[in-house]
Amino acid sequence: MVNAEHRTQAERRSTTRSALLGATIACLVELGYTRTTTTEVTKRAGVSQGALFKHFPTKSALVAAATENLFADTIEEFSVAFARSGTSDAPPIVVALRRVWEVFCTPELTAVFRLYVEAPVDPELMAALVPVVMRHEENLTARAGELFPELVATPEHAALFAAVLFAMQGLALQRPVYVNEAKEALILSQFEALARSLFPTAKPKGSRSHA
Repeated sequence: MVNAEHRTQAERRSTTRSALLGATIACLVELGYTRTTTTEVTKRAGVSQGALFKHFPTKSALVAAATENLFADTIEEFSVAFARSGTSDAPPIVVALRRVWEVFCTPELTAVFRLYVEAPVDPELMAALVPVVMRHEENLTARAGELFPELVATPEHAALFAAVLFAMQGLALQRPVYVNEAKEALILSQFEALARSLFPTAKPKGSRSHA
């Protein structure tokens, strides 16, 4: 184990940055964007305000960076979901959607989705968040296409895939306020039926067909 005294400056900066990003997401989950303050973030991260502003000049920049970091982790979660979808008796695309839904419903991702509501009335947050969201959509589509080429075989397929994800995202965003379990289950079953009809042969790249 490397002694803390012998860590390089880059390692210390990386540790501080990770602590700040994690504390920011925790604050967004528990407090929401408006009540999340740099003071609270630094308290939870165990660093000084000065250390925070060395990394992030504004609260919006901090929140955008935390969002981008969470999105990167989410892409990996999606990758696991898609990669494991070939181990079930259900069609791989259906299993993948179920895993994606589980990811969408995490408190962390729900807290970030709420920023989409805050941003239009906060120009600084809007400016910081838009490029992050755009990159996430591109990265998610690219990763899905790597694992399930049929999903993005044509612009129309890619648009349909995006439409299903956006609809699921909207449904997940409502959950902290109101959940009708029967209706939710019916909606999700329709998403699965739509995926079966649109992508009947979709399976993870490199996997073997089911017997």
